[in-house]
Amino acid sequence: MRVTWKDAYTATAVIIGQGRDHPLIHGWFDGDMDLRVGDVIEDPYCCVQLENRIRLCLEDGLFIPAWVARKENGVFVPGEFSCARARRGFSLAWITLSDKGSRGERVDASGPAIRDAVMEAMDISLARGMIIPDEPEILKAALVDCCLFQGFDLVFTTGGTGVGPRDITPEVTLPLLDKSLPGFERAMTQASLAKTPHAMISRAVAGVMGLSLVVNLPGSPKAVRENLHAILPALKHAVEKLQGDPRDCGQ
Repeated sequence: MRVTWKDAYTATAVIIGQGRDHPLIHGWFDGDMDLRVGDVIEDPYCCVQLENRIRLCLEDGLFIPAWVARKENGVFVPGEFSCARARRGFSLAWITLSDKGSRGERVDASGPAIRDAVMEAMDISLARGMIIPDEPEILKAALVDCCLFQGFDLVFTTGGTGVGPRDITPEVTLPLLDKSLPGFERAMTQASLAKTPHAMISRAVAGVMGLSLVVNLPGSPKAVRENLHAILPALKHAVEKLQGDPRDCGQ
């Protein structure tokens, strides 16, 4: 794997193309590699982490993939260099469903609660979130982007798991899953029922989409923490197995 830098940039945020040059990029990787958000790329002089995959348009109208990356250390040196790809933890995305939150009328406390709870239990190298309205097509696009385009390891939704007229999270999520994780769903329900009988109303689903683990969580920060507490012991193992860990489950 090789990377080419076009100049001695001083900025910490750069755009890196894949396979070819473009007027807007600072450098490019050779070839068509299976990169994922959170990957760390290190050449002899600097180290960057991939934070967001984007598309850039060429003059002929063709889109090419590129990455927004942030320099972790070192300096950008012009030229072509051999580089190594590494992971320094898991990447996490949360999607908060809230009509009021998406309009700026409510502060999102549940998304940060997800981030903080998971970071206490696992090594998380990158965590990003978004607030969207309770609209099926917007949620579908967000899940596809997080799982199949960006490649986050863990993708959580919060909100929209009940029976209200705007609660659409499970019915949007379920058809997108390659495999379901009913054990996760049962564990979350059991943990919630120990706190309130209202937990039986939840329709939250969990499963895998591509190489991402997807979990629906309730909308309140308190319920988020209670549900996560039930599944956190299995999260790391589940992601590792999903992404090809060959070790026996008993090890």
